Amino acid sequence: MSNAPINIDAPKRDLSDRWWLSLFNASPDAQVICRADGSVQHANPRAQRLFKLPSAPVEAGLFLHQTLPPVANEILESLLQSPEADPQHRKGLKLLLVDGTSLIMDLDFVPLQGCCVLINFRDTTMAHRLESHVQRLITAIDATPDVFLVTDKNYLITYVNPAFQTATGYGIEEVIGRPDDFLRAPGEQERVREYLAQVGQGKEWVGELTNLRANGEAYLVESTISPIFDLAGSFMGYVTSERDITLRKKLQEELRRERDFAESILRSLDSAIYSLDREFRLTHANDGWRQMPAEHGGIRLSGAPEIGRALIDYVPDTGRRAELLASFQQVLDSGKAQSNFFQAADGRYWAVSISPWVAGAQNRGLILSVEDHTIFHEVQNQLFQSQKMEIIGTLAAGVAHDFNNLLQVIIGHVQLLQMQARRQPAVSAALSQGLEKISLASFRARDITTQLLSFSRAKDERSVVLDLNQVIADAGKLTRGTLRENVVLEVRPAAEPLEVKMDFTRASQALLNLFTNAQDAMPEGGRISLTNALVEPGAEIVARHQLRSGRQYACCSVADTGVGIPAHVLPKIFQSYFSTKAAGKGTGLGLPIVQRIVREAGGFIEVESAPGKGSTFHLYLPLATEQNAPAAEAPKMSSLHGTGQILVVDDVELLRDFAQNFLEMAGFTVLTAKNGEEALRILAKAAKPVDIILSDYNMPSMNGVDLVKRVSANWPKTKFILASGYLDEKTQAEVRKQNATLILKPYTVDDLIKVIMQEMAMD
Repeated sequence: MSNAPINIDAPKRDLSDRWWLSLFNASPDAQVICRADGSVQHANPRAQRLFKLPSAPVEAGLFLHQTLPPVANEILESLLQSPEADPQHRKGLKLLLVDGTSLIMDLDFVPLQGCCVLINFRDTTMAHRLESHVQRLITAIDATPDVFLVTDKNYLITYVNPAFQTATGYGIEEVIGRPDDFLRAPGEQERVREYLAQVGQGKEWVGELTNLRANGEAYLVESTISPIFDLAGSFMGYVTSERDITLRKKLQEELRRERDFAESILRSLDSAIYSLDREFRLTHANDGWRQMPAEHGGIRLSGAPEIGRALIDYVPDTGRRAELLASFQQVLDSGKAQSNFFQAADGRYWAVSISPWVAGAQNRGLILSVEDHTIFHEVQNQLFQSQKMEIIGTLAAGVAHDFNNLLQVIIGHVQLLQMQARRQPAVSAALSQGLEKISLASFRARDITTQLLSFSRAKDERSVVLDLNQVIADAGKLTRGTLRENVVLEVRPAAEPLEVKMDFTRASQALLNLFTNAQDAMPEGGRISLTNALVEPGAEIVARHQLRSGRQYACCSVADTGVGIPAHVLPKIFQSYFSTKAAGKGTGLGLPIVQRIVREAGGFIEVESAPGKGSTFHLYLPLATEQNAPAAEAPKMSSLHGTGQILVVDDVELLRDFAQNFLEMAGFTVLTAKNGEEALRILAKAAKPVDIILSDYNMPSMNGVDLVKRVSANWPKTKFILASGYLDEKTQAEVRKQNATLILKPYTVDDLIKVIMQEMAMD
């Protein structure tokens, strides 16, 4: 080839020239021929398009220096200066085209004759990008904690990432060329066949597998197995991505157990639990609402509560709705729980607890608990009622104590008058009879105070043989004054004495409770019948209470003409705190107390009742086998007399005067003191020793036991008699511990003289 510029447009002289030119123009790579100064002599169509060259580059005077990077220019100059040099190849050179486009190319420099160089431009931009992308992908796969493995079309492993070695314990050399089934636990073979079949069909498989590490440890993975295809669509193998989910499954299982535990708690509650979002829409509800009435706490449901619906939509009453909305907003704003109470029209009492639903540091909404507090409310009211009754009992005890002191004065002075009347034969019989009646009335009054004390304080039961006829007679007298004017009481004793063994006060208490219920059952008035009879229970009653056939019982029946008891209520009437009366009208304890008293006496109760036909309570009591207690009568006074010095200590002047008078009449020398301090001063100044101190127990500043302790320390031979209207067991034990004798007020002259004489005789 000559040094003259090649002119490929000139007529070709042989076939080889045309053949070369055809190859030059048909090349898929951009090709140019340039001289030593870089001027383009010819460019094929690909180069013309790439470098925006005209079809006649020679005439345009175009140069490649601006396009080629410095390295390419140096090679080009070197080849042009030494035509005998070898062709040069450079990869990955960056070219900046005239339009600003940047390309990565491989350049081939081929020296030609005539100081020309053929430059072949092969565009590798896309290849470099793909290579870079693959490199980044491999870097990411190598850095991920998830396991990746790739197989060939025969399902043999060709690649694993570093996480594979960490997770499985196998080295790369151990696994390349092996199928992946060695990773799977023995029980996973069916799943292995399943995912191989699926990827073989060109489908992705996703599931959980149990794998075995190299040390035999099992672990659970979440696996995604995807088929790989080449550009022609031929199957090349599959890629597996696996993540160890053992810890996640453990946490999920713990969360599931915690959730099940919480749900079990919610299901076990008697409350209806509702959770609300910040817009007060339902997000959850336990099954508590199924065990409750359709309307509870102001919420009315006609079926299952609808999740996503505002709870307020289920509150029909506008006032209740506004009240709940205000409480909801307050709890949501403050984050503090509130208790909201609601009494329904049917009398039920509902407690609605509203608490914030806190997740982390965020208040997500509210937790609403609706609980039936009807029984609790009733018991609370009954407690208040019991507390009031306790206060009344305490007041009654105080009244009884003071009343006993007054009775002591009355009984004592009556007996003194009777003693004086004996010594004066001229006293009329009428006066003696009058004193006798006053004495009898006083002792009846003493019995009443004893009953008051038994109701207000704990007291041991004293069972004695009683005539049930006398019991109902006394109960009738006591009750008539408490009945309304429109209620008539009829008392019909049995023809013969009915002797039973029980505590008189408890027997009276049982009848009084039945009278109260009977009167309450007759708001418009009616008749109460109190009847005694000797009966032999029928076969049905014998079987029901497992009695001995042919045995007779004393039966006391209390009948009324009231409203009666419905059949469905009848089985509940002896349950503690059960009451059909309006709030504040009953404690629900009356009939249980009656039942307990009758059972303690060895008996049982039968009830006959029907709505509109009244009620009859039959108290069956076993007949006593012991002797009847003697009838109460005014005690006869003793004629005993004694000598000695007695100190009377009492803060009530009337009692001091009475005791001094009758003790002096009995022959004793008597000193008096109004309290313990004065008694100690008198003892210190007494000319001769005091034989007995008769002292009231309840005195201000120093009670009877305190006085005993003080006196015993200085006058150990002095004896003590302590008088009181009532002392509990603990106090009585303390009195006995001090070797003091106790006498209950109001006592008789005869009782006191006998106690004094007994103390005197112990010297």
